[in-house]
Amino acid sequence: MDKRIVALVEDVLFQVPIEDACRALGYAIEFAPPTDDLVAYLVARQPWLIVIDLRARDWRRWVMAAKTSPATRKMPILAFGSHMKVELLGEAKKLGCDAVISNGAFMADVAGMLQKHAKLDRSEELLRQSKEPLPELAKQAIAQFNQGAFWEQHETFEHAWRAEPGPIRQMYQGILQVGVAYYQIQRRNYDGARKLFQRAWQYLSALPDVCQGVDIAQLRADAQAAQAELERLGPERIAEFDPALLKPIRLVQPPEGAQT
Repeated sequence: MDKRIVALVEDVLFQVPIEDACRALGYAIEFAPPTDDLVAYLVARQPWLIVIDLRARDWRRWVMAAKTSPATRKMPILAFGSHMKVELLGEAKKLGCDAVISNGAFMADVAGMLQKHAKLDRSEELLRQSKEPLPELAKQAIAQFNQGAFWEQHETFEHAWRAEPGPIRQMYQGILQVGVAYYQIQRRNYDGARKLFQRAWQYLSALPDVCQGVDIAQLRADAQAAQAELERLGPERIAEFDPALLKPIRLVQPPEGAQT
């Protein structure tokens, strides 16, 4: 997935320098259209930074939606507004914006502000770790997942990601969330399953297609197919969900002792 910035910015005088800065920094830029389901919109795009002009009519809804959902609250938000509107700047900070600066400070160094406040790029370290062997705890968790022990895999993967300080921990977190989404489907909990699929995407979207021998590309496809069917059925028909869609994790090079 591209490194992307989403901007709730309507004024072309700000849009043009933001576009130029993103191009120079290697980010894709999307000026956000009005949308009803903001969380789903942000989950699909996984922005490295959300930029908000405090003159935008919908800015409060955007901040509150992003910062109250577990699927999006880790996405950093940079807001800017008039230095004369002290109360407005304070409100933006109180509602959850990670950084709030004046228009002047933003325009003085647009590229610098975007680079400073976007999430940390750990892609090189992640790529290096993705080539390492799968740890023993993760092997056990995948075996549980593939046996359909979706709650048990949650507990084992939690131990694995807590023990791992590097960015590869997001793979363990992502698989964990998919497994618990499957568990919630089995329990006929529509809202819980949908939220967990959304949460999983923030971890899985940036991973290499193969990570420590795990076929992440296939896992993403399987999870998206399960989510799409869940949403097609809706809460009223979740009992009709085909359990065959709860696919096991595929190991490209199965580690010793793991089950496929």
